[in-house]
Amino acid sequence: MIGESKSWFDQVTEKLRIDGKRCAKELYPTLSFDAFRQYQKTGDRKRYEYLYFKRRKRLTTFGLLFYLYPENKRYLHELENAIWYVCNEFTWCLPAHLDPTLEGQSYQDFKQTGNVQYTVDLFACETAFTLAEMITLFEEQLDSFLVEKAKIEVERRVFIPFQNRTQWWETATHNWAAVCGCSIGAAALYLITDRQEKKAMIQRVLQTMEYYLSGFEEDGACVEGYHYWQYGFGYYIYFADLLKRFNDVDLLTNEKIKAIAMLQQRLFLDGTYVVNYSDAEAIAYPRMGFTHYLHHRFSDVHIPTIDFGTKEIVDHCGRWAPAIRELWWFDPSLKGKDWVDEEYVFAYAGIFLSRIDHTAFSVKAGHNYEPHNHNDIGHFILYAHGTVFFRDLGSGQYHQNYFNDHRYQYICNSAEGHSVPIVNGKYQQAGSQFRGAMKEVDQHEERSRITIDLSAAYADHTLIHCSRTFTWHKTDQKKLMVEDRFDFTECPSSVVESFIADDLPFQEYEDKLVLFGKEGHLHLLFDRERVQPSVHRRSFMNHQGKQDYFLHICFVALILTKHVKLSFDMRFVQE
Repeated sequence: MIGESKSWFDQVTEKLRIDGKRCAKELYPTLSFDAFRQYQKTGDRKRYEYLYFKRRKRLTTFGLLFYLYPENKRYLHELENAIWYVCNEFTWCLPAHLDPTLEGQSYQDFKQTGNVQYTVDLFACETAFTLAEMITLFEEQLDSFLVEKAKIEVERRVFIPFQNRTQWWETATHNWAAVCGCSIGAAALYLITDRQEKKAMIQRVLQTMEYYLSGFEEDGACVEGYHYWQYGFGYYIYFADLLKRFNDVDLLTNEKIKAIAMLQQRLFLDGTYVVNYSDAEAIAYPRMGFTHYLHHRFSDVHIPTIDFGTKEIVDHCGRWAPAIRELWWFDPSLKGKDWVDEEYVFAYAGIFLSRIDHTAFSVKAGHNYEPHNHNDIGHFILYAHGTVFFRDLGSGQYHQNYFNDHRYQYICNSAEGHSVPIVNGKYQQAGSQFRGAMKEVDQHEERSRITIDLSAAYADHTLIHCSRTFTWHKTDQKKLMVEDRFDFTECPSSVVESFIADDLPFQEYEDKLVLFGKEGHLHLLFDRERVQPSVHRRSFMNHQGKQDYFLHICFVALILTKHVKLSFDMRFVQE
């Protein structure tokens, strides 16, 4: 390999060797009983999952190193031990996903059935796929006893529970369907020798894939966000590739699959900054091998510059399937380019993105009962030259309460943590009945105008009509105009405009607020006779469990009548 491809490969392998040396010096992570029970006692997921994923990282790292350097017996030794430890885990399922009637069965229940029961979750399925692929790939080198042990564990922990019970995720329309179903399908292709048994399992997986794909619209939009697209659709592609090779069945032939495959290039703001509505992160790194594979199947799939791509192919969960395919699918003959200046409208999902000259603007309508939902109708993101001035907070730290009735007490999920109005002291609520509609999308070379009807986003019987209009000026002096209109049956008690900005230095003046970015400023102009501004620095616990700070900018309307109109002018000023 030469040029940029050599640099990519060298960085990837160097990181793997460093990680391998570190892992070899460390004691194998112990999944203690105390850590296992932590979730049930306190709702905390972090302690057990840190140890669990550390094990998976170790397994994948030594699997990759042995693949790259098959003559290195130390890597084989470490890989065999990693497989052995995984085979002897109490469960492959995370405590947060456990069905208490299965792994948590009583002794009396066990006496009646004589079977240890297992929950088939994302990570149990991923583990089955990983072991099935590893023992097939390295069958001649691995100890034969270990190969048989791994086959038995995949059978009893995943295949048998799947065959004996209908799984809830088989009719899901989100990433669970793809990851669980495709992992089981891939493992079955590798390990099941009985033709009828294999056929029955694959048929169930294919039925599940129909549900999964129904979660996308014809334009390819994924309301779960980029990371869950990369995750779920990634596993769909891994299975599709294996099915084509094993059974000569091609799942990638229709236009909808092509549209989904092209989603990556339609979600990036600039560089590695991505549109991150819902439980998504603001920075993302395309998988280059995965992108190359998609490009070979669909030539319209854009190949980004390699600088944007991930070099740490072992992700935070230690997933084998995407990591090994980065090595298999990376094509050194393909050269990448920067993201193309373009505008995209996802009509059903209610998402608009405009990307031009390293600036970007995106807005979301949709509804408040989406997968990984945030209450965010009318919320927007505004970016320029390395700074996300108005941001989406993205995903918080996952916890027991994060996915139950307490979900919207987390500011990153609630309307309070989004750039949306507060009407009569009321925030947007969760539920499919709370929704917005794009009433106007008027696109021109110099400016685009988007109007969203927010009337159904609020549970306020006095609110007759509410709309938000964005006018995005794309000339040399780029700016965004935001105009909100409210019509009431009676004079409202309060209207507050709430904006979520990044944690930036700022200066307040009489009629504007200046946010200082990396390569320029953003001037937020307002009418002080109509609104009273305030800025507060706040924080939340992000997905990595770190304190994440942001600016909460509020404007209280000073003139309240049955008809309220408020407007704001946001201008980029480069240094």
